[in-house]
Amino acid sequence: MDRLDDFDLLYLLARSGCGLILISTRCHVLAALTSRIRSSLALTEIEFPPYKTDELYDIIRDRVEYAFRPGSLKNEFIKLASVAAQGDARTGLEIVRKAGKKAETRYLNEVTMRELEETITETNKLKMVYPIDKLDEHQKLIYDILEKKQKVSSGMLYSEYCSLIKNPVVDRAYRNYMRRMVGLGLIKSEGKGRWKSYEIVQ
Repeated sequence: MDRLDDFDLLYLLARSGCGLILISTRCHVLAALTSRIRSSLALTEIEFPPYKTDELYDIIRDRVEYAFRPGSLKNEFIKLASVAAQGDARTGLEIVRKAGKKAETRYLNEVTMRELEETITETNKLKMVYPIDKLDEHQKLIYDILEKKQKVSSGMLYSEYCSLIKNPVVDRAYRNYMRRMVGLGLIKSEGKGRWKSYEIVQ
């Protein structure tokens, strides 16, 4: 679901009698679906909670035993990677892998705090860069406005967007844009109708 650009495809598949299993790493991705698509899918949600830090530590340490030379990555650094991963095993494994590569290119016998901190910073930046890169010109402008204002009502946000671009999209397309950005995990919404507001996900 995180990589799907055209949600209408789900409607067509559901109406064609296909059984669908939708997978996403973002629990709010379904907020981007219209009521028409939701009713056609008749979804049943199954949530897999994030790993706890101690669970991640066990997973990462197990992989480190196979991938690293004994003593080249301290247990305390594995614990730091487990915390930085925020419940995501793939992120935790990627942190230690890249930290190990950095230490290797620097001809070090073991990973130091420097490699670990650099890798954690890079990983956090990449988490945001990927979904932002998927935005078009209009969505990026809307996101920039929100980034400056932090939180703003939907009406005021649309008005400012219209004042900053030559050919703004109509109100309906704007609402679709907002649903998409919520689905990507970039922003979150509160309230309904005229009382709806948006803010950046920190």
